[in-house]
Amino acid sequence: MTDRKLGSAVDIPDRTWVVWAISLSLLVAFTRVLALRSSSLDLLPDEAQYWSWSRHLAFGYFSKPPMIAWLIHATTAVFGDDEWAVRLSAPLLHAATGIAICFIGKDLYGARIGFISALIYATLPGVAFSGLVISTDAPLIWFWSVALLAFWRVWTRPSWVWSITLGVAFGLGMLSKYAMAYFLLGVAVHVALSARTERTAALRYLGVSALIAVAVVVPNLAWNAAHGWATIGHTAANANWGAGGGLHLLETAEFALAQFGIFGPLLLVALILRVALLHRDKPVGGEGFLLAFAVPVLALMLLQSGVSRAHANWAAVSYVAATILVVGWLDRRHLVWPIRLTLGLHVVAFSMLTLIFAGAIAVKLPKTADIFHQMRGWRNLGDMVWRRMGTMPDGTNVAADDREVMAELDYYLRGRPFALAMATGKGPPGNQYELENAVTVETGAHLLLISRFLDRHDILDRYSQHALTETWTIGAGQGRQRRYYVYDASGFKEN
Repeated sequence: MTDRKLGSAVDIPDRTWVVWAISLSLLVAFTRVLALRSSSLDLLPDEAQYWSWSRHLAFGYFSKPPMIAWLIHATTAVFGDDEWAVRLSAPLLHAATGIAICFIGKDLYGARIGFISALIYATLPGVAFSGLVISTDAPLIWFWSVALLAFWRVWTRPSWVWSITLGVAFGLGMLSKYAMAYFLLGVAVHVALSARTERTAALRYLGVSALIAVAVVVPNLAWNAAHGWATIGHTAANANWGAGGGLHLLETAEFALAQFGIFGPLLLVALILRVALLHRDKPVGGEGFLLAFAVPVLALMLLQSGVSRAHANWAAVSYVAATILVVGWLDRRHLVWPIRLTLGLHVVAFSMLTLIFAGAIAVKLPKTADIFHQMRGWRNLGDMVWRRMGTMPDGTNVAADDREVMAELDYYLRGRPFALAMATGKGPPGNQYELENAVTVETGAHLLLISRFLDRHDILDRYSQHALTETWTIGAGQGRQRRYYVYDASGFKEN
């Protein structure tokens, strides 16, 4: 027997829905792992950079907290340094996030909604791509989802177990990406809109959570203090808060349109409608809780995009709560078709993207829609450097003038018998390689310098001799090309 609500069977026990959610989340992860094993696509520059970090474990790095490097270190220590092993934790973490979403949905609406929410999350367009590449978003969203579940349980039925879980999850989320701090905005909104009796009951448990979170984050703060607050300074510079110049409405529109591609058009429209109807359709049950963790962060990122800039994925954490909220609200209003249509569209898009990534089907994407172009050509560059170094005299090392090139060469020249260093101009370090792997008098005695730009006098003037020997052009698909200028340089001079 079924009702009109999202295809539910009224006689299916909660445990079965949960088992199905876990099983399907793991199945989706398994298909992604198979795609990773089959893919011939190169690492993204950021992925290669994170792999470089994973060779030297620390409590922090120039542009990101340490979790991403720790995860890559763990997977590559077991499975080796192939691309699929570097990326392995991404599909596993997204599967874990889907399972956490199932339990949040179960607490707020029932196990059936938890199951549907987990399935929707697994096939979100943004997750379909994020589940195939390793980035800071995967651990961030996982720890966010665990913290969300723990906060709800501390708030509704306080216990020390969930208080500790909340503190640890928030702290580890901060070690993944500083965007975890947006969680505090959701907490503040929820607390402000809750009854005083609810706040009083949970207060001491939340205090313990805060202390634990601080303890988890302290080692990263200590690393930052010892390195000139590099990560925090980079994060602030990336946000570009001091840009000024008034509102950038075009950038805001671009950011808003990108959210339709990340969350899915039907789901985002449903979320907008839910917010628009708040005045006459008051939140029921846990809807207010979910709204507090979905809408404020999304609104903040919209504002950020207008003031300076915001990358499309900066609002990704909003969609943990938003997924459950939209599914639960549509179910309450007996609107079955948007979820069914969304699932159908998402499954098709997920399948196509995964098959293309794996190389199982050959589809020539339009140039503007080719999201894989940054994963091509890097292995070829490494091969060209290997061959060129075979003609160079003993004692020659390699240098790059660009962070992305440096990261890719570090990965695709692994096992090299020569040194690889970062060529720098004047000024403070701008990335981890400039901070710790800059050219020295020893490594710069004789260099094969791979430059992305022809006019780099700020770098070349630091060598007593230099000459342009070759220009390489490497294709990246769909007519895209990268050009590299190869210099023979020697006699590095310190400032």
